[in-house]
Amino acid sequence: MIFSPVNIDADKLLALDGKLKQSGFLDPQLYLLNEAKGTLDTYPYFPGNLKPDFTTPDLDNSHIQLAQLCVDYQIMNGFHYLVIPARYYTDNPTTYFAQSTEYFVTPFCDYVRENKIQKKILLSVIVKTIMLTDEQKRNEVLNWITGHQDIEGVYLIFENNFSSKQIKDFDYLLNALKFIKILKDNQMEVHLGYNNTEALLFSIAMPDSVSIGSYENLRSFGIKRFQDMEKSPMRAPNARLYSTQLLQWVDYEYIQAMKVLMPDYEHYFDNSEFKPLMFKPEFKWHFAKPEPYKHYFYVFDKQIKSLPNIQENRIEELKLTIKNALKLFKEIETKVLLDDDSNGSHLPTWFNVINAFQNELTI
Repeated sequence: MIFSPVNIDADKLLALDGKLKQSGFLDPQLYLLNEAKGTLDTYPYFPGNLKPDFTTPDLDNSHIQLAQLCVDYQIMNGFHYLVIPARYYTDNPTTYFAQSTEYFVTPFCDYVRENKIQKKILLSVIVKTIMLTDEQKRNEVLNWITGHQDIEGVYLIFENNFSSKQIKDFDYLLNALKFIKILKDNQMEVHLGYNNTEALLFSIAMPDSVSIGSYENLRSFGIKRFQDMEKSPMRAPNARLYSTQLLQWVDYEYIQAMKVLMPDYEHYFDNSEFKPLMFKPEFKWHFAKPEPYKHYFYVFDKQIKSLPNIQENRIEELKLTIKNALKLFKEIETKVLLDDDSNGSHLPTWFNVINAFQNELTI
């Protein structure tokens, strides 16, 4: 479980069952120092609670206090890991890593060490697309991460700005896998945040955990989620249902068409306690209804936990799953045509990425 200050009041989080929190960690969400989205300002380490209109220069005088408050709050909750926050910039300044070390990493680690706190430390890292595609920038961020001796691992967030629901960029996905592999080769724990179904793909690089978000803005990292956008009109997405066999979220309008045109349409969707309700004629599909997400958590959790522990076996099983999914899409599209956000158009790229990554492992 990764807990989100934007979504849960600090006192409510403290009151939650300790067993829930021992298996996870807090995403401190100090991405924007002066944005109090949701319930973020209820947290003692929120900079605006130290000084109104808190800005970057204020870190010079407040970074030690912020680090201490952030550590103390995580200790009070009994989280298994302590997470160092990350600052967000649209374009990272040239001093970004030096600033991050001075304002966040050093005071955080110093406080933990001085107080003999026996917990693993994770470093939050937002990896921008250019950090994957540009070798110099990729090496820079990897050297920065692996240069910290007091951390056990990273809370890794791949930022992407792709317009499609599924990522179909060969270079991006392959470089993400290489990035994870390098960190694992350096004996670091790797915990991935904000994943969609590419969590399955990323799993072949053997990270320690992958997260699975519910709404789309939890399955892909975007800074808008942490900004006050109340005045901006937002279009609600269509409701979608995830299928483990298809490795895809299918728009409910196509499910309705499949229901009319394909007598065995339910076969393409997994069984769960939530499925019967969603497939009743009177069910009103809407993206905010809980059933599709509860269904997704149930079936995706089973799917990802069923992957083999041995890397080579995991790779081969995922390739087989992709091949089977492509066959099923061919069956469906003899009756119902799907758009690029509900079909298997991402799967050939994923298959090619897996093969390319396999070649890297044998070099």
